[in-house]
Amino acid sequence: MHDDTSWDRIVDAIEGNFGLDNHGRLNRPIADHLDLTEQVAFIEFTRDGDKYRLERITGPAIIDKKAIGGRRVGAELRYETIYDAHETARHTNYYKDDGGEWVKLDPSALGL
Repeated sequence: MHDDTSWDRIVDAIEGNFGLDNHGRLNRPIADHLDLTEQVAFIEFTRDGDKYRLERITGPAIIDKKAIGGRRVGAELRYETIYDAHETARHTNYYKDDGGEWVKLDPSALGL
């Protein structure tokens, strides 16, 4: 995984303010394209008694989303995501532990 100074600054700020409960890196298949993988760096920490998880995901860039389905009323519409296996993209996900289940939050709510 490439070094990402913004990720490093966020991790340092969280570690300095709250400490880290857990951290690591893993590879996982992309849910809608199992032959491609994404790399996930994560940290878990406790803030005001609540547990949080921050993930920095690096994987193939999304180049298109195609709508697939019937045009009839009531027909199911789904989307197919097209990835570029040679170009990478990064994004960050922020979660709060809600009774043992991670609920996704807006990263700007972190307030760093």
